[in-house]
Amino acid sequence: MVKNLNNRLKELEQSREEDYGSFNRNMKKIAAAWSILLDPYLKSDIPAHIIPLLYAQAKLIRATHKFKEDTYDDALAYIVQSHDMHKEKSEEINTDELLGVETKPRTKW
Repeated sequence: MVKNLNNRLKELEQSREEDYGSFNRNMKKIAAAWSILLDPYLKSDIPAHIIPLLYAQAKLIRATHKFKEDTYDDALAYIVQSHDMHKEKSEEINTDELLGVETKPRTKW
């Protein structure tokens, strides 16, 4: 069952990438666009890995109605993609911090 699910998710990811391009790049574009639209309401820009979580949430809401296997596949795929994007982001090395460069303005002197 797990192998079948992994195969379905892999096929889904490949078909979506063929149709729409890079998932990560698209999530970054959507995050930037939504941050612009929501600017008056946000304290900071939306991180790209949040976008697939929002899409997964929409799929979960949809799943409360009529059963459709594709809805669950999509929700799970969005969550997995968000996981991977978030993990990659958290593992990035901040070279400014390593070099001792101040990246944020000081609030106290």
